[in-house]
Amino acid sequence: MKRSTLIIFIVLTIFTSCTKKAEFTANFDNTHNRIWVGKDFWSIPLEDWKVENGQLHCVGTVPNSRVNLLTQVLSPEAGEFEASVKIGLKEESNVPGSAGLLVGLYDEEDSDVRALCYFGKGVNAGVSLQGFAFLNDERAELPEDFDFSEVSITVSGNDSHLKMKVTDKTGKSPDELSLKVEGIQGLVAVANNIILGGNEKPGNSLFSFDELKLSGSKVIAQTENAFGPVLWTMQTLSKGTVKMMALLPPIGENDNQEVSLQLNENGNWNTVANEQIEPDSRTAVFKLENWDASKNTEYRVEYIEKGKDGTETPEYYTGTIRKDPVDRPLKFGGLTCQFTSGYPYTPLVENLTHLEPDMLYFSGDQIYEPNGGYPMKREPVDASILSYLGKYYMFGWAFGDLMRNTPTICSPDDHDVFHGNLWGEGGIAKPGGAGSSDTRGFMQSVEMVNVVNRTQCGQLPDPYDPTPIEQGMSVWYTDLTYGRVSFALISDRIFKTGPEAVSDWEGRHDHMIEPREDLSFLDKPGVEMIGERQTKFLNDWIMDWEGADMKVLLSQTVFANVATHHGSLENYLYGDLDSGGWPKSCRDKVIRLMRKVAAFHINGDQHLSTLVQYGLGSYRDAGWSFNTPAICNFYMRWFLPDERGVPVIDRPEHGYPNTGKYEDAFGNKNFVYAVGNPGKITVDRERRYNNAQIRASGFGFVTFDQKERTIDIDSWRFFADVENPNPVRDQFPGWPKQISQFDNLGMGAENVLPEISVNQPSQVMQIWNEKTGELAQIYRINGNTVQPKLFESGTFTVIIGENKERDAITGLQTKKGENPEKVLVEL
Repeated sequence: MKRSTLIIFIVLTIFTSCTKKAEFTANFDNTHNRIWVGKDFWSIPLEDWKVENGQLHCVGTVPNSRVNLLTQVLSPEAGEFEASVKIGLKEESNVPGSAGLLVGLYDEEDSDVRALCYFGKGVNAGVSLQGFAFLNDERAELPEDFDFSEVSITVSGNDSHLKMKVTDKTGKSPDELSLKVEGIQGLVAVANNIILGGNEKPGNSLFSFDELKLSGSKVIAQTENAFGPVLWTMQTLSKGTVKMMALLPPIGENDNQEVSLQLNENGNWNTVANEQIEPDSRTAVFKLENWDASKNTEYRVEYIEKGKDGTETPEYYTGTIRKDPVDRPLKFGGLTCQFTSGYPYTPLVENLTHLEPDMLYFSGDQIYEPNGGYPMKREPVDASILSYLGKYYMFGWAFGDLMRNTPTICSPDDHDVFHGNLWGEGGIAKPGGAGSSDTRGFMQSVEMVNVVNRTQCGQLPDPYDPTPIEQGMSVWYTDLTYGRVSFALISDRIFKTGPEAVSDWEGRHDHMIEPREDLSFLDKPGVEMIGERQTKFLNDWIMDWEGADMKVLLSQTVFANVATHHGSLENYLYGDLDSGGWPKSCRDKVIRLMRKVAAFHINGDQHLSTLVQYGLGSYRDAGWSFNTPAICNFYMRWFLPDERGVPVIDRPEHGYPNTGKYEDAFGNKNFVYAVGNPGKITVDRERRYNNAQIRASGFGFVTFDQKERTIDIDSWRFFADVENPNPVRDQFPGWPKQISQFDNLGMGAENVLPEISVNQPSQVMQIWNEKTGELAQIYRINGNTVQPKLFESGTFTVIIGENKERDAITGLQTKKGENPEKVLVEL
């Protein structure tokens, strides 16, 4: 072939491939009856759509209820397109509704497909039962006796001009509508009861949809936008056991009910486990014991989708089970509270990804009731479960790419089970059913709560004691060791006593609006915070140092009342019983346990990042707590004691306001080292992500150096630049901060034991009070020498070593201030 002929051939080939019409057609003839539409689509609300008898049906009345087409989008480049769908009226209700297409759904804030699904705005194109067709504000009267039982809607055009044709099954059509536009791009969706603007109600009629088609040179395939059939995975690795959970959408009874876990072994994919999908939670949990934690292992979860015609299509979700990072510092991401307005939190997720965390902790409120832009459904049970799942899937969609390769700890909190505040009292049902959140008990069914527990905690190591609590409610408190850090995960909500047990004031039981001279009434006998079962668990956990150098407690909220204003700067609240500062006696017991092992505390919930050193008998005589910022802050809190004229003692060296030693409403002595208050301007109605930024949203990051025994604590803002950080701009004031592991033993202990030297380094040391028989301290010493300081005087037995390699030294006496004695231990 001559060179000139070859060039012409190549050019023509390129031109032909670029101008070839892309075509996509979706009918549902081969899809089993089910709620989940398919991997190419995402329905909002999830529970209001279903595939039935080969058609897509809307079964709910939420305005602008829609199914987004994910994998075929309108390009921003020049070109032409045509979108069409067939709709049919299935139920006309008391308020006439509408149906049709949403074309060019685009979000100026974020072009990510997840943002387009929930925040995209586009062109409304459809028909109304009030007797007109519409293309945005352009309208055409429908012919008399127009048949809504089957209507074809076609929208076509380019970046400057659109037109729409509507025809019923008898061939009747209104006048063709046209609309000038200035560019169009983004998603196409089918929609039921479209919001048309003005004073018109969107209606509550129900339609079916079929034969959705999209074609043209402006259409591009983006198969990476698919979501499902495996939506995401969560995994943990601890003590030689991998737990992995695959989360699937609501498939149908006639769909495949099994998933498989496969591992890449020397280039071959081998199936190591098959699991049935649990029907309520739509999850499958794999447990692999005797795991080799010294290497990375690729995995994939296989789901074989089966059509009605018997065809089988294998689908795979891939990731890596990472080796245990025992040879380097452990990087830990702490996250909490994700409200819908900042979804999908792209700047935050990108920053977190850049920091390459080894472990993630989502401490609660993975959903809020309004997330997704539509109301929750409390009943019946099946509807409440689906309502929760639809909102929870937003969380998995936002963070799934991080979780696929990163061990993830997740714990539910109050909003996850549709509560403003939760006082679980061991799993009891709320007397009288749903209502105020300032009294005891669970509003939702135990079936729904168990789904929440399963979908968030199924990947965790087995519970310490799996015995169900009241109503047959499941529990998930447990421990895991990773990167030589031992974590205990507890709930400070599920067993907590309701505030009506102690409140004697008017108004909300959980809001103490003024100081009381005698606080003893707040600690009546029988009040609980973490309960007897979790207390027993923690007493066992503090004794277990196998494979661990450091201890960390994870819970929902800070064990202190470190907020003065709630919701707005006008709403001052003296004491919040929903905080972990109440009940004080129970809070003190947990902090004493933490102090014995120099445990650091990581938590969330408050929507206000704080770094606090706890006090028991005096300020700073216990460990440290890091309350991480909210991912996206809806309900703001502030800690502004200085503005209330509260006297401050011992401002930290950085000098920031509202820091120092403050006694809270319940008598807790808190040293507030840092606080991430919102400012005075708290609303940006134009830019969602800037709104999150000014409302003090962000995430926490902690680096545990097991060799140096240091803890580096970062509190990053939503819009931080983690690659080139400026500490004033990118972190909240007071961060970053480094503490020693042993700072968690507290300050002020003056009873000194002899200096103890061991011939082998980094041994576990136990210190027992010989008079009381109680454990005073237990931790792994750093190096070969230690001189313990205790808050109690007396005679003690010190046990050094682990397992059979141990030695006990009895009769060691404390001395005040200094102790020149020395003890040598040889193992």
